[in-house]
Formats: sequence, C-alpha cells, structure tokens
Amino acid sequence: MSLGNIDLTPQLVQAVRDAIDIVSVASEHTKLTKAGHRYKGLCPLHKEKTPSFSVDSSKGLFYCFGCGAGGDAIRLHMLTTGDDFPAAIENLAQRYGVPLPTKRSRSAERGQELDLRRALEAADEFFRDQLRRSDFARGYLDDRRIPAELVETYGLGYAPDGWRNLLETLSRRVPVAELEAAGLVGRSDRNDREPYDRFRHRLMFPIRNATGRLVGFGGRTLGDDRAKYVNTAETAQFHKSYLLYGLAEAKKELRERGVAVLTEGYFDVLGCVASGVPGAVASMGTSLTQEQARLLARFSEEVIIAYDGDDAGEAAARRALPILLAEGLTVRRARLGAGEDPDSLRLAAGPEAVHRAIEAAPDALSSELDRLAPGGKTLSPRERAAAAEAVRELLAPIPDPIVRMGYGRLAAQRLEIPEELLWRRAGNRREPRSETATDTPRRAERLTRSHEEWVLAVMLTSPREVPALDELPEEEAFFDARCRRLYSVLCTAYRETGGAPDAEALGRLLPPGGDELAHLAWLLDDSDGPTARFRLGEMLSQLEDRHLRRRLQQLAGRIREAETRGEAGEVARLAGEKAEISRRLHKGRALPGLRRRG
Repeated sequence: MSLGNIDLTPQLVQAVRDAIDIVSVASEHTKLTKAGHRYKGLCPLHKEKTPSFSVDSSKGLFYCFGCGAGGDAIRLHMLTTGDDFPAAIENLAQRYGVPLPTKRSRSAERGQELDLRRALEAADEFFRDQLRRSDFARGYLDDRRIPAELVETYGLGYAPDGWRNLLETLSRRVPVAELEAAGLVGRSDRNDREPYDRFRHRLMFPIRNATGRLVGFGGRTLGDDRAKYVNTAETAQFHKSYLLYGLAEAKKELRERGVAVLTEGYFDVLGCVASGVPGAVASMGTSLTQEQARLLARFSEEVIIAYDGDDAGEAAARRALPILLAEGLTVRRARLGAGEDPDSLRLAAGPEAVHRAIEAAPDALSSELDRLAPGGKTLSPRERAAAAEAVRELLAPIPDPIVRMGYGRLAAQRLEIPEELLWRRAGNRREPRSETATDTPRRAERLTRSHEEWVLAVMLTSPREVPALDELPEEEAFFDARCRRLYSVLCTAYRETGGAPDAEALGRLLPPGGDELAHLAWLLDDSDGPTARFRLGEMLSQLEDRHLRRRLQQLAGRIREAETRGEAGEVARLAGEKAEISRRLHKGRALPGLRRRG
C-alpha cells in the first residue's frame, strides 16, 4: 500500500500506540535486562560502555541518561530507523497487525495516488532478472571480482540496452505516471514527449534509506556513455544529499563497532566489504553534506575517510573533515596510494592491502594540522597569520571544547604563537566555545530535576494526592515552557475527565514521537514519588508563592509606568490587584476557588 494512500487519523495513531510493545521495539536494537519494574541496557542511539538506557514497559516510555533521548515506542522507532512519523506509523501498523485505512475520498477526487514504492520494487525485480539473463553484465562483475554473495546482498541488477525495455515490461502492471514519478522513465523533448527508459545498458545499484526502504537507483554505464554514473532523478523519496549508499546493509555493523568507512562510490563500498572491511558507505560521488554526516553520527562514533588517493580525493577529504567534526565524530583518513580507490587497490594488491590501509588510517585532524601548521618550518608573519586563521576555521566546528582546545594548543605550539591568538579573528577575541554554547548536546545536559519537574513527577505518579482542580496553581506558575506545556495538558485532562490523570493517561494525550514525550520520560524515570508525595501540597504552595512574588514585581513596575503617564484609574486598578496578591501570599497559599477551572 502506498504511504500517500494512508489516512493518518488520530484513531490510527492511537491504535498503533496501543498495539506496540516498547520493550520489543527496544530489544531489536539493544539487549535489555530487567531492573525492578524497568528494563536497562546500552543505548542504541549512541555508543556507550555503561548502560544508561531505561525502558518503562508499563508507561510505554524510554529515556537515556547518556544522550538525553527519550519518548515513546514510536519515537524510538523513528530514532533507530530514520523513519519520519508517517512512515513509522505505517511500518509499525503493518508489523503489529493494525489495519491501515485509505483515503478513499481523496482518491475519488484526484484519481489514483501515485505508488512510488510499487514502481521501484517492480523495477528492482526487473533489473535483477535482467542481470541473470545478461552474460555481458555478469561477465563485467566477474572481471571486477565482485563475489556473487555481494551481488545478492546489495541487490545489483542490469538495465538492458534500448529505449523502452523497462517501460514496455512494467507498464502492463504499473502506470507510466508512477514510473515517471519514481525517476525510472523520462520524456523526450522531441517525438511528442514520448516516454523512454532513463537507465540503458547500465549496471544497477538499488539505493535504500536508513530503514532499508528502496528509494531509487544508481546506474554505472557498461558502454561508452559520457555520463559514467546516472542516479534516479530527484523524487519525493529520493534526495541524494540525504542518503548514503550501503547504510541499510552496514547499519548493524556500525552500531556494534561504532566505526564507518566513508567512500566515494558504489564499487568502493563493494570493494571494502569484499576485502573484509565492514561498515562501508558511500556519498554516491557527491561532496559530503551535513545531512549525510548527521546520518553517520547516528550510527557511529568514528569515520574513516577512504576517498580516492588522487588530488580530487584529497580535496574532497579536506572538505568533508570539518563537516564530520561538527557532528562530534572522530575522523581518520585512509592512505590508499596515488590514484587508488578501495576497489582498485583490492584488484591491484589484494584484499589485505585494503584492510591494512583502513586499519592503519591516521588521525585526519592531526594530518591536516601537519599540513596547515608544519612543525620545524620557518614561516613569515603573514604566513603564520594565514595558517592560524586556517587552523581556527578547521577547529571551530568541533563541539567538544576539550578536544577543540587540545588540538588548538598543539597548533599554537607549532606556529609558535600564544594559544589565545589562535582564537582571534580580525582583531576580535574568539575564544573556544564553552560547554554552555547552543550546540546540540551529545550528552544529557542535566542529571537532576528542577522543582517544577519534581512537582509534575509527583502529580503523575501519585494522582490521588493531587488537590482539587480549582486549588492548583495557574499555568503561569510554571516558568519552564516544557513543564508549562505538560501541566496545561494535565489540567485539561483533569477538567475533562473529573480526575487527575496518571502518567500513562497523560502520555496518550501528547503528540506521539514528540519532545513532550521525551520530557515526560525524563520526569518519570526513577522518580521517588512514594517519598515525595507527602510533600506535594508544600511543593505546590512554593510554586504558587514564587509565581505570586514575580507577579508582585511585575505589578510594581506597571504601577510606576502608569504613574509616569498620569493614568490614575489604571494605577488604582493595578494597586488593588497588587493588594489582593499580597493578601494571598500572607495567608501562606492560594485560596481555594480564587481561580476556578472549567
């Protein structure tokens, strides 16, 4: 069924949430051990040695104290597979047997929806079949010594020579519009825009996203076509800058070892794997993008760049280095030899040569510093200034301040300049970024809850201890925006059901896969609610008192402004409000019924 045909209703989302088992979803990616009423394990979202990943099966939530990720089972599926929300709902619904309603009304109005998946899968079957039939294409693979098991694992195929082979074969069961939308068929500017096969006489490489879903193809010419490689045209599913060839096949190995080998092309991936080097992916010949680097950071901690050994490969590796460093990755650069890539080196010197080059890959950042700030070389003042600027720009994206400052100190010593000069630019001091910078953290920022978070945690774990709705503080008493949102949903549920919701009930009201659920998971993990519940009244009073004192300060400022403008009536109104708040504070807590809800 096409994803575009699924009617993504709230009822479907809730049915999926009710059907899925978060322990089952998590266990696909990490080994869990029962610890009390929770499960613990190594986080599947980042590399760690000490378990910091917690799953609460009763509430259907997870949280990692290492990287700060949290949420429900849908969110966990999205983070571990790369699915967006609609794709996650579709995949989980199919897995757990939840019926998928279709958009019949829209189909009736707009005609049949384009089913790109059907077109791509039909083409994949066609290309594989054609490879089995083509002695020439199979002979080419034999000449390049690609093992048959890799041909099968990576699903290689063949697009036969001719302008309408795929079109005439598949159009009997797949509409031409779908083949065109999937990037398999083009239209001629001549001949009345007749459709034609986009791939002709090419070895075909299926391209899958991180979840393993087929999204397009790459084709390597087996003739004299001037375009050596052709990829699927950009479609609703195929965005080359967001994809890495081989990631779906390498994902398991990347998670286990934490090391990715980044290459330039399809055959480089096959050459690495054939040489016993796991975890190989390719950016499909394009310059590495930030989105591709983020993909690598999701599944690994270290990247070995195995680009070609020519000048173009060296330049591409230097461009990729700061992009990878910005994602907090350790980067090494494999030295394959002049003019060699992983596959050509395998064919020329054997698989062992590739394996040795990858294993011996030196630290890429140190190598680049050697080039920019060579030790023992006399530099003129201008050369030294230019080198310092180049080093500063290289190190600036590194999110870890200790790593950034360590390499900066080394570079400053080589350039024979004070370290602080390295962080200046155009006369302005540019210190290394502190840990309080606004970078996305690679570790959880906090290990303790705030007062507001404790209030919410106790309210959700001990709903029977929650006071009447009209005795609760106003929403504005929560200064933290995330806590205020959760408290607002809690009060809405309280008003609609007549009782304070528990954590499970509140979780069902939050957007699935969103940040609110991640925050809820953080609040509830290892909460000592049974001890704190007897202090809930006191905690709520402190929250309300803090809010009222802030309100007094705000009113005092507004009164001064009104007096300056000569607005006597406004001054009297504000003074009355200030007096009422002062009275409430002196009574020790908010009066019941002062702000009735509902």
